[in-house]
Amino acid sequence: MRNWMLPLAVLGISGLGLAIVSERGRQTMLTLFDAVAESVTESKDSFVDFGQGMDLQLAHIQRTLDHLSQALEGR
Repeated sequence: MRNWMLPLAVLGISGLGLAIVSERGRQTMLTLFDAVAESVTESKDSFVDFGQGMDLQLAHIQRTLDHLSQALEGR
């Protein structure tokens, strides 16, 4: 099986080279990169929402611990 790795690598690299050289290949690559960039910006927004949700949960836990601490001090 190792005898096939070099020819497959050469075919993969040459195929990528052909995609970059042709106009249609460049358009496809640009479209692909734009789609990836857009998905990254969307995931950043979802991470911001996730972070805000985590902040709310941590604040809720802190309030609960404060109430528990006050209840134990009252004993």
